[in-house]
Amino acid sequence: MSDDPFPIKPDTNEYRALSFLVAHREYGFTPHEIAARTALSKTAVSNTMDRLFEHGLIERVDNVYYVDPSRASELKRRLESLDSLVQFFESAPDDSYAEKGWEQELPPFDPDGKADAPEGNSKTAEAQADALIADIEDCRRTE
Repeated sequence: MSDDPFPIKPDTNEYRALSFLVAHREYGFTPHEIAARTALSKTAVSNTMDRLFEHGLIERVDNVYYVDPSRASELKRRLESLDSLVQFFESAPDDSYAEKGWEQELPPFDPDGKADAPEGNSKTAEAQADALIADIEDCRRTE
């Protein structure tokens, strides 16, 4: 996953299935079990699992899907960051960004609690935040 953009967008089948697998990372699940526990159709789960596997986000053995335990924490953190950004943008008053000083009305965004991190990391964090913001805006445009 390194510095590549996270291929999962909020409110998608991939997001729902990956969130489920991360939350239950100590187990593996068949597509039928995933469908039953996520309220996704069996067809949607099949296609979704293929995409998650192709992105290298999940593992598969004998039609059982699971999250690699060594990657579970990173995936959980990335999903939580998506959740934080969605909540951040949902809390913004409609059209407030059109007025000067709109950013002062938003709650602070610090999903990792590292507001006092050294300046050297801020550009990378800003670039990642900008990419996530663009992804969310793209999702909203397609709705």
